[in-house]
Amino acid sequence: MEWNEHHHAWIVSDYYRLLRERHGEAGRRAFLQAARTYGEQRGKRMAMRAIADGRPLGLLEYFAYGEYGSTDAFFDVDMWGEPGVVHEKVTRCPWADVFARRGLKDCGDDYCREIDRAIVRGFNPELELETASTQHYGGCCRFYFRQPGIPADTLDRADALTAGRRDLILPLRYHCAHVYHVFSSTVEGVFGAEGRAVTALAEESFAREFGQDMLDALKAAAAAPFDRALSLEEWSHYDTDANCL
Repeated sequence: MEWNEHHHAWIVSDYYRLLRERHGEAGRRAFLQAARTYGEQRGKRMAMRAIADGRPLGLLEYFAYGEYGSTDAFFDVDMWGEPGVVHEKVTRCPWADVFARRGLKDCGDDYCREIDRAIVRGFNPELELETASTQHYGGCCRFYFRQPGIPADTLDRADALTAGRRDLILPLRYHCAHVYHVFSSTVEGVFGAEGRAVTALAEESFAREFGQDMLDALKAAAAAPFDRALSLEEWSHYDTDANCL
């Protein structure tokens, strides 16, 4: 089975479900802390690559150095630029699909209000992102990325800046391992042995849904260092996923 966004969303939603069931509002706060940490680490890796190339950390670079490549068939997204702002409107995404299917729209509303802002904050805390709405309790997700002086064609310029680069996008199994790593370490840090129990239950749920081989590959890949920008060659040493594809 190919890794995709549904695996990622399952991990996120299971931690939310289990933390709320076992720890109530404290569990929700732990979930939000994990989501922020995860997003900020993603943004910091993007910034590292931009800095290494001698680039500033503006919105043009934010869009150019994204390390996540979406599965287009799972999304309905419209993005466009105007002077000083980039608009994003999302009417369908796999995270929302999984959260709705599992009866966890509250998870989606919490996660989606945090994750993009955390990535932007990790990349450059001086940049501004407004999350105006999410589709979990409304018709769509609306995001406004603002930076004074950026032109209307910022997205086109971002595409051109890194066109042809094959070293920026990390595979979905990397992002699944990263979110599992952050959530497991955060809930253990907050709740100790009870946090480890939450992770054990999340692992059991993941294995039931996707198979033990996928869980084993996820746990092995979670040993990668997520606080720095790995090359694809470096990542290959942690990727034991060959038997799961």
